[in-house]
Amino acid sequence: MSLKKRVRNIIIGEDRYIESWGEYKQVMLSGHFALIGILLCLVYMLFDFSSGNYVSIPVFATSIFFLALSVFIHRQGDHGLANYFMLPTLNITVYLFSASESPNTGAFMFFIVVAVAAFAVFNYKERLVSILFAVFTYILFALAYFIDFSIMPKRAYTEEMLLFHVVVNFTVALPATTMGVYLLISLNHYNAIQLVQSNEMLTKTNSELDRFVYSTSHDLRAPLSSVLGLINIADRTENPQDVKRYLSMMKERVHSLDKFIRDITDYSRNNRLEIVREKVNLSEMAHEIWDSLKFAPEAERINFQVEIPQDAIVESDKNRLRVIMGNLISNAIRYHDLAKAERFIRLQHQMNGKVFYLRVEDNGQGIAPEYHTRIYDMFYRGNEQSKGSGLGLYIVKEALVKLSGSIHLESAPGKGSIFTVKLPKR
Repeated sequence: MSLKKRVRNIIIGEDRYIESWGEYKQVMLSGHFALIGILLCLVYMLFDFSSGNYVSIPVFATSIFFLALSVFIHRQGDHGLANYFMLPTLNITVYLFSASESPNTGAFMFFIVVAVAAFAVFNYKERLVSILFAVFTYILFALAYFIDFSIMPKRAYTEEMLLFHVVVNFTVALPATTMGVYLLISLNHYNAIQLVQSNEMLTKTNSELDRFVYSTSHDLRAPLSSVLGLINIADRTENPQDVKRYLSMMKERVHSLDKFIRDITDYSRNNRLEIVREKVNLSEMAHEIWDSLKFAPEAERINFQVEIPQDAIVESDKNRLRVIMGNLISNAIRYHDLAKAERFIRLQHQMNGKVFYLRVEDNGQGIAPEYHTRIYDMFYRGNEQSKGSGLGLYIVKEALVKLSGSIHLESAPGKGSIFTVKLPKR
C-alpha cells in the first residue's frame, strides 16, 4: 500500500468515503495539519527530553492528545468538530512554543501556517469561523511577541543551534502553508471547471429537451392516429380477412409504441439512477435478451451465435449493460438484410487487463460511412422507413458515458455492421 493511501486511511478510515471532492480535500488537509503538528511535537519533545528540559513534555503530550483526538473525530465522520479541536490546539501550541524562545528561531512563522489552515479547512459558508480563528491567531502572536510571559522555560540557543532551528522551522512552515494555499487554488479551479461543465450540461439538456418534446409528441401520436384510422376502416368492412389484416397492422403499431415507451423509460433511468455494480455473466445475459426478441417477425431465420464462454464474468451495472447489449442486438434484428439467405448475429468478447470488449456483429443492411457519427444522436433515423424510435443508440452512448466506456463502429452498406463496446472489467 502506498504512503498516500496509508495516510488517507489514517485520517478518514479504510472503509469510509467522502462523496464531495471539495470536502474530501479539506478533510485530508486538516488531517495532514494534525499529523504534522503531532510529528513536530514529538521532535521537540525528544529534543527537550535529551537536553533535560522536562517541563515542556506535558505541554507537548497534551497537544499530541488533542491533535490525535481531532484525527479520531475525522474518522468518525464529524469533520467540523475535528477542526474545532485541531485549530485551537495548533494555535495554543505555537503560542507556548514561540513564547518560550527567541524570535530569531522563526517559530512565529507557524502562526501564518495556522491562519492559512483556518481558511483552508472550513468551507465558504463557515467563513466567519475562519475569520475568528485568524483573529485568535493574531492575538496569540501579539501576546507571544510583545509580552514576556511563558509557561515553559525560556530556551537559550547557540548561534549554530539558532540557525538549525530557523532552517527546520522554515522547512516545515513553507510546505505546510503551500498546502493550504494550493488547496484554496485547486478548489477554486475545480469549482470553475464544475461551473463550465454544468453550463455545458444545461445547454445540452435544453437542446435535448426541445428535441425530446417535439419528437415524443410526434412519435406517440403517430401510432395512436394510425390505430384509430385502422379501427375506423375495420369498423366499415365486413370481410373477415380484411379485419384480421387490420388487426395485425394495429398490433404492429402498438408494439412500435410500446418499444418507444420502453426506450424513453431506459433513457430516464440512465439519467436518474445511480450506478450499481454487480457481477454479470455476459453469456447468460446475451441468451436472455435473445429469448425475449427471437419470436419477433424480423428475427425469423436469423442465426444467433454467442461466442462468449459461460464463465465470462464482469463487474458492472447490470441494468445499463442489459440496455446496451439489448439495443445493439435489437438493432441488428431490425436492420437485417432480407436479400441474404444466411443471416446471422454474432456476439464475441475479449478480456484485456482492466477492460473488456463486447463485439456485436451482423451481416445486415450496413451503415454508410457518412452516418457513422450521426447514428448516436437523439431521435436520429437513417431513413423515413425506419421503425425504430431513434433513441436506441443514443441511450447506448449515454449509458456508456455513465460506465466510463466507449463504442466503435465498423460498417458498410450491404456488408453488415460490427459494434465494439469497450468497458472497465470492474
